[in-house]
Amino acid sequence: MAAVDNRTVHAFRSTSDVKHFYKSSPKPPLPFDNYSSSSSDEEDEIETENFNNNLIMKSKQTTEKELKQPSIFVTRDDDGTSDQWIPRNASLVRLTGKHPFNSEPPLQKLMQHGFITPVPLHYVRNHGPVPKAQWDNWTVEVTGLVKSPAQFTMAQLINDFPSREFPVTLVCAGNRRKEQNMIKQSIGFNWGASAVSTSVWRGVPLRTVLKRCGIYNRKSGALYVCFEGAEELPGGGGSKYGTSIMREVALDPSRDIILAYMQNGDVLSPDHGFPVRIIIPGFIGGRMVKWLKRIIVTPQQSDSYYHYNDNRVLPSHVDAELASAEAWWYKAEYIINELNINSVITSPSHDEILPINSYTTQTPYLLKGYAYSGEF
Repeated sequence: MAAVDNRTVHAFRSTSDVKHFYKSSPKPPLPFDNYSSSSSDEEDEIETENFNNNLIMKSKQTTEKELKQPSIFVTRDDDGTSDQWIPRNASLVRLTGKHPFNSEPPLQKLMQHGFITPVPLHYVRNHGPVPKAQWDNWTVEVTGLVKSPAQFTMAQLINDFPSREFPVTLVCAGNRRKEQNMIKQSIGFNWGASAVSTSVWRGVPLRTVLKRCGIYNRKSGALYVCFEGAEELPGGGGSKYGTSIMREVALDPSRDIILAYMQNGDVLSPDHGFPVRIIIPGFIGGRMVKWLKRIIVTPQQSDSYYHYNDNRVLPSHVDAELASAEAWWYKAEYIINELNINSVITSPSHDEILPINSYTTQTPYLLKGYAYSGEF
C-alpha cells in the first residue's frame, strides 16, 4: 500500500506568518524510527510545549515594562557602521568598541531576569557586519558527501520537516576571560561573566535534514559536518565564518542539534542569526554558526580560518607568535567543543561592601549565582 502524506503545506510569505502559524498550530510529529505514539507520549509533548510556552511568556512579561521605555533601543553607537540599521539594547556592555558588535548584559540585569534571557539582553558575538538577510529568498545548501544535494528555502525547512523546541544555554568560549587576562594576557578580548544566555529555541533537527539528503557512511569518507555562514569577514585574507563537528555528533538524536529559526517565540533577530542558525546544546557558542548558508559533509574538518584560529586552548608557554610558527592552531587536541563546568557568584557583586554590625550579623544574606556544564 502506498504511503499517503496528509500534511498541510503552509505558504509562509513573511516572518509574521511564521509566528502566527506556531501560535495557532500544533507541532509536526517527530520521525522516530520504529516508534508508535501513545497517549502518555502525547501528554509528554503537550507538557513540554506548555513548559516552553510558560518560559517564553514569563520572559516577555518581565521585560515588557523595560522594553516600553523609549530609550531601550536608542543608541548612536552604530552610526556610520554597516550595522546602523539594527536596533540594539543601549544597556549592553560593548567590549570591542564601535564595530564589530560584541557585547554582554550587565551581570545584575542578567540575573534579574532569571532562567530565560530576553532577546534584547542576550550576549552577542559578531566577527564582522551583520548580513542583511531576506526571509523569502534565503536558502540553506546541503552538499558534499550526500547522495542528494539540495537547497532548502525557509518555507521548505518549516513545511517539510518536523520541528523541535527547547531551552538551551549559549555560552561564549571567552566567558570570564577578563579574569584570565588579569593573570596572563591572552589573544582574546575582555569578556566579563555575562557571556551566557538562555533562550527557548525552535528549529529543524539537523539529523533529519542530513538523512533526507542521504549522508554517506564513514567508509565513504563522510567524517565531518561543516557549517558556513553568510558574512564576509577579513580573516585569512577574506573568508566566511565556518566550523565543523564530527559526523557522530551531528547524527546523534540525543544531541538535539537544530537549524533554529525562532528564539523565545519570535523569529531570530539580526544579531542572533536571522533567518536561521545552528544550535548545538552543550557546545560553545563558536560552533553555532549564525546566518547559516551551507552544510557540507566532508572527510576533514572545516577549512575555515575561524575554525582553526578561534576557540582553542593552547599550553601556557605557547603565545600567538609561536602558535603560528609551529602550527599549534591545527593540533586537534586543543580545540574547544563542549563547555567546561563553570560557576559564578553574582551576589555579593564585585566591590560590594557587606557591613558587619549588630543588625547584619542577625540578618541572613542571600548569596546568588549561576552554574553550567556542557558535559553530555
